Amino acid sequence: MSLDPPPEAKRLHNDDFVIAYSFDATGSLLVEPVAESGKVWTWKSYALADARARRSLETDKSLPESVREAFLSSGDQCQISYEDGWLFGELPDLQHEHYGDPRELGYFRFAFNETLFISGRRHPLQSVDDVRQSINRGKTRPASPIALFNAIFRRFLDLLKAEINRLSETLDSIEDHIVGEKWQGERERLVPVRRQIVVFHRYLTAATSLFRHIDHADRRALPEDLDDLIEGLSIRAATLHAEGEQLQQRARLLQDELLAKLTDQSNRFLYVLSVMTAVLLPTNVITGLFGMNTEGLPFAGNIHGFTIIALVALVISAFVYLIVRKMGGSGR
Repeated sequence: MSLDPPPEAKRLHNDDFVIAYSFDATGSLLVEPVAESGKVWTWKSYALADARARRSLETDKSLPESVREAFLSSGDQCQISYEDGWLFGELPDLQHEHYGDPRELGYFRFAFNETLFISGRRHPLQSVDDVRQSINRGKTRPASPIALFNAIFRRFLDLLKAEINRLSETLDSIEDHIVGEKWQGERERLVPVRRQIVVFHRYLTAATSLFRHIDHADRRALPEDLDDLIEGLSIRAATLHAEGEQLQQRARLLQDELLAKLTDQSNRFLYVLSVMTAVLLPTNVITGLFGMNTEGLPFAGNIHGFTIIALVALVISAFVYLIVRKMGGSGR
C-alpha cells in the first residue's frame, strides 16, 4: 500500500513505485525541472516492497555500489556511513498512522549527495509523509538534500517527543492510582507502556550512537555543513534519549512499587489462610476422631454428646486463634 503522490510529483514521474521531486536553489518545488547547472536538485522516494523499485535501483549506475547494497539489503538495521561524497544508511521512523500502528517503528533508508536525495521504505512512514505534505503545501522549502534529511529526521524526533510526552502522562495517571487505593488494575496499563518505552529507548540509543560514531570517525571527511548537521542531530537525539531513559526508570520504579503492593496483598491473603488453617485444624482432628465407626467413643450414648464435643472444639479453636494472633502481632 503506497501513499498517493501530489499532482506535481506525478508530473515529474509516472511510475507508482517511485515519487520524484525537483527543487530549485530556494527549496521551491518545481513542476518541470530547470536545466540550470547547480541550481536544481532531486528527491526520489522508492517503495522498496515493489520489485520494480529494486530493479530500478539495481540498474542505476549513477549510484555507488555501497549505496545500492545498503538500499537492496534484505535485513533492517540502524546504520549510517559516509563514502565518496554520499551520506547513506538506515534510521528508524514511526509507521504511518493510516497504514499501520503509529506506535510501531519502521526503517527509513536514505542516501544523498549535493544534487540527489534517494529514500526508500517498505511501509509508509509518518515523518517522511509529513515532510512530503509540508513540501507540497509550500510550508517546507528544503534548499538542499542536507536540509531535506534534517527536516525528515527532526520530524521523527518531534513525533517521538510527542509519544514520550503521551507515555509520561500515562505514567502520571498510573502513579496517582498506585499511590492511592485504586491500583488493582494498573498492571494491565503499565506493561504495554513500559514495553513502548523500551522500544523507543532502544532505537534512540542506536540512532544516538550512530550519529556520535560518524561524527567522530568521519569528522575530517565530512563537509562543514554536513558535520554541523550531524552534530546538531546528535545533540538533539541525545537529549531525547536522556528523557527516554528517565521515563524508563520511572516505569521500572512504578513496576517495583506495584509488585511490592501485590506481594503485600498476597502476604495478607496467605496470613488469613494460615490463621484459618490453624484455627480449623483442632476442629478437623476432633471431628475426625469422633467420626470413626468404632466402639468405645466418649459421649456416644450421651444425649448431650454432640453439644459437648462442639463446645470443646470451639474452645480449642478460640484458644488457637488467640495464640496465632499473638504470634502474628509480635512478628510484625
